[in-house]
Amino acid sequence: MARPTALPLLLLLFLGTGAENVQVRVPAEVQGLLRSDVMLPCHLLSGEGKILVSQVMWLRWDRNGGSQSVAVFHPIHGASFPNSEPYDQRMSFVVGNSWEKGAELRDATLLLKGLRAEDEANYTCEFATFPWGSRKGATWLRVLAEPQNHAESQEVILSSEPKPMARCVSEGGRPPARISWFSPLPGEGTETRMTGPAPGTFTVTSRFTLIPTPQADGAKVTCKVEHETFSEPVLIPLTLSVKYPPEVSISGYDDNWFVGRVEASLSCDAQSNPEPTVYEWSTPMGSLPTTAVAQGPRLIIRTVDEAANTTFICSVANAVGTGRAEQTIRVRESPDTAGAGATGGIIGGIIAAIIALAVAATAILICRQQRKEEELHGRPEEEDE
Repeated sequence: MARPTALPLLLLLFLGTGAENVQVRVPAEVQGLLRSDVMLPCHLLSGEGKILVSQVMWLRWDRNGGSQSVAVFHPIHGASFPNSEPYDQRMSFVVGNSWEKGAELRDATLLLKGLRAEDEANYTCEFATFPWGSRKGATWLRVLAEPQNHAESQEVILSSEPKPMARCVSEGGRPPARISWFSPLPGEGTETRMTGPAPGTFTVTSRFTLIPTPQADGAKVTCKVEHETFSEPVLIPLTLSVKYPPEVSISGYDDNWFVGRVEASLSCDAQSNPEPTVYEWSTPMGSLPTTAVAQGPRLIIRTVDEAANTTFICSVANAVGTGRAEQTIRVRESPDTAGAGATGGIIGGIIAAIIALAVAATAILICRQQRKEEELHGRPEEEDE
């Protein structure tokens, strides 16, 4: 009874010896750009000398775990592609016609042209060998598409409610791009995603939302786009724009307008977007004093008299709205010299302090110089001894 089982046992022992030295080497993952060509490398490695390869086959696996043969290479019959869809003559073995009969078939690298999104899948390269049986390796093919990016600010009108103030778009990426915002303002990005221009691609749009205030006008924000095809993130700087009515203030009054003063003036300062188009000066009584002349944002009082003892009003308008400011004037009988005297005293004190510091510094320098000379030449009393 021992004799019939001896041969199978010897064969199993033979097959097990060195089998671990026969391997298929494939990369774990291969990446390719949409519409480009990609190689799927596959090589048979062995330390057991010559191996007979009867066939090489590539299988494609779907998400449900099913597989289909997409490419076969036979040492006698050559290459064949059982399921041409969706490959349509786009597949070929690199070894191709360069393989000679009788040579060892070790290279099963597959070339796939015109990469499509639906080509993304798990592929298995399988060698049928003798006497080591089937050896295979799996590789994941990822299809990438580099997106195109642009951004723009969106001009909005002053509001107490948040509004989209900037838009950043990353178009035609695979996988979808990641968009974020950098800003000193307390805004936030809101993202939407839709199908891109090419099958299997995505377009991502992010809107930077913020309450539009005058402080936001002219503020700088940056859209940051990240994607696997970029060596570094794409940064797109933008300047926000908020339309708001004029914010007005009046400058030029120094509280020293006196009867007889010549060429006193006020300036109407306005911040707005867009720029102001109209400046109007008035008083609570309506009309200006006869000595007052309005020149756009400037009001000139040729000669100050009691009529200037009033409140001047500046109204400013732009395309969005209007703003106004008031300045009350107190006309004195004579100039206020107290302020001038106090200012003069302060300036005089500063000058005196500077002079005193200079004198002290000079005295210290002279004293130090005398000590150095004494140390170098010695004191007279020491020389007499």
